[in-house]
Amino acid sequence: MPWPHDCIRPHELLANHTSFRIGGPAEWFAEPSTLEELVAVLRETHRVGMPVSVVGGGTNTLASDRGIRGLVMHLGRGFRTIRDVSHQDDPLAQVLCGAALLTQRLVYLATTHGWGELESLAGLPGQIGGAVAMNAQDIGQFIRRICLVSFDGTIREFTADQLTFRYRDAALEPGIVADVTLQFPKVPPAQAYERIRQVLQYRNSTQEVRLPSAGCAFKNPPGVGAGRLIDQAGLKGARIGDAQVSRRHANFIVNVGYATCDDVLSLMEHIQREVDRHFHIRLEPEVRMVGERIG
Repeated sequence: MPWPHDCIRPHELLANHTSFRIGGPAEWFAEPSTLEELVAVLRETHRVGMPVSVVGGGTNTLASDRGIRGLVMHLGRGFRTIRDVSHQDDPLAQVLCGAALLTQRLVYLATTHGWGELESLAGLPGQIGGAVAMNAQDIGQFIRRICLVSFDGTIREFTADQLTFRYRDAALEPGIVADVTLQFPKVPPAQAYERIRQVLQYRNSTQEVRLPSAGCAFKNPPGVGAGRLIDQAGLKGARIGDAQVSRRHANFIVNVGYATCDDVLSLMEHIQREVDRHFHIRLEPEVRMVGERIG
């Protein structure tokens, strides 16, 4: 079909766009680099009734082996911008971030500009837009404004008092985050650097960073870590196909070779059954699946 912009290509392999390195082809793959392109593509998909899926940094995403029907949206380079919009004498820094900005780029800049309290995001993979949509590491506490493009192409802005953040959820209306304004206290750069360094050192020594994964596989139940439950159920190292429970952190499932989407889902279901059997707790997935499961 004809498209309004040349930012769309057919049959893009999603394994190249997910941290799991898993996923079949997208029927159509869009990589707009401007707000105008994003709006035009969404208006066209809405007009023809084509389903739209979103793959941001791909770090919390499990894509179907058979691929995805319709259009997959992946924001391009034009959405990787960051700009300090603070007033010089204000004790708080305000930073306007494009949704495709790498979260660790923001953390790195915090060490040079003196943006405080960003150590909570140190080591968090992926992009700002996905972190906002998931309220990852309680990023909602820093948000002052969000620009959201609805799937019909309507641009809407929300201020902090219009937003509700919950554990691992920003409760946003359906759509795509285009940019976000964040606010942090200003601190000496050396202080920001040291706090971030300490958190990175701890996370790199305790979390799985060597093998492809999608981060934490399950949300933490109230009052207990999912990783602790999985470990106590004796599941570290459990494996189905090339999907394996990490021996370093039990809430990470890693791709040790050529894992399929079905390998990962089957292992997650096995984990849920075993944890439920041992502790009568049903773990809720944190990894987001896009597309349909084979079989």
